[in-house]
Amino acid sequence: MDRRTCLHAGAAGALLPATGLAALAQSAARPQAAAIPPSPSAAAGLPVTPLPLLRLYIPGGAGGGWDQTGRALGAAAQSAGLAQRVEYENKGGKGGTVGLADFVERYSKDPAALLIGGMVMVGAIALTQPKVTLAQVAPIARLTSDYMVLVVPASSPFGNVRALAAEMQRELASVVFTGGSLGGVDHMLAGMMARQLRLNPGALKYEPTSSGKEAIALLAAGKAQVAISSYSEFKAEIDKKTLMPLAVSSRRAQYGIPSLTEQNIATELANWRAVFAPGQISDAQKENLRRIVIRTTETAAWRQSLQDNNWIGAMLQGKDFADSLEIEQAIASAVTMMLKLRT
Repeated sequence: MDRRTCLHAGAAGALLPATGLAALAQSAARPQAAAIPPSPSAAAGLPVTPLPLLRLYIPGGAGGGWDQTGRALGAAAQSAGLAQRVEYENKGGKGGTVGLADFVERYSKDPAALLIGGMVMVGAIALTQPKVTLAQVAPIARLTSDYMVLVVPASSPFGNVRALAAEMQRELASVVFTGGSLGGVDHMLAGMMARQLRLNPGALKYEPTSSGKEAIALLAAGKAQVAISSYSEFKAEIDKKTLMPLAVSSRRAQYGIPSLTEQNIATELANWRAVFAPGQISDAQKENLRRIVIRTTETAAWRQSLQDNNWIGAMLQGKDFADSLEIEQAIASAVTMMLKLRT
């Protein structure tokens, strides 16, 4: 069954068993090597107009995954001479939809602006159905994929996934999860876990934040018991042993952490991050931004960022990315409905 067939089957059957739900979500977010188009080096010989100023709009908090991605991309572009100067702007809230609306209002005609976004924003749009959506921007390229990690404070009574699952089954509402925005991949993962344990995801307690740092603060304050975010956002605290990782959302162990599937909760989900151009610039201006992004991802500086942050390079560009995005949006709507996620 291919991804489009899987989507239609899932959307038509909201009473899918837990295993069907997991397969649907996995098909949405698992890095697909076969789907990646020919190497972006095909753009190497094409002309590029370097920008005096590149504006990178980050619709999330400082230090979060989008912030890390945007600043790594900007630094690599500047070091490669593709932008003389780079400005960053952060505006978080509601899974990136606040920043998306602001970007569309202020920069729709700016040929030197890029918006960072990804699966979190797709999920937030599916859940909240805002007036401004990704239809008002132009998809340029998917850049990275990243698995999520479940962490608890070092002093937590949940020493492993088995203990966490037992408490969830005893009383789901007693375990407060925190992570990214409502409807985002972190929220989806918590809901998928509840579904796999044959629990009602609608009873899940979830506290949204705009960054991993905020999620860590909620854990420290005792306002949440489990946090979910990308490994890169938790790595420093894991290394310091102030946070204890319970599981990773990949199929097999990653980063020395066992997967949920290996611990009898068959759930796999990955996050992806991408860049979008303003919707009202010319096709030639969009193409120049695409070439700048592709050239940037071929630099040693960008490859080093992938390694330093434990990101998976997941390049998908142009029409291939636009087509994939349509499927991702429909899948996010189906998963949100089946998990009964709510604002």
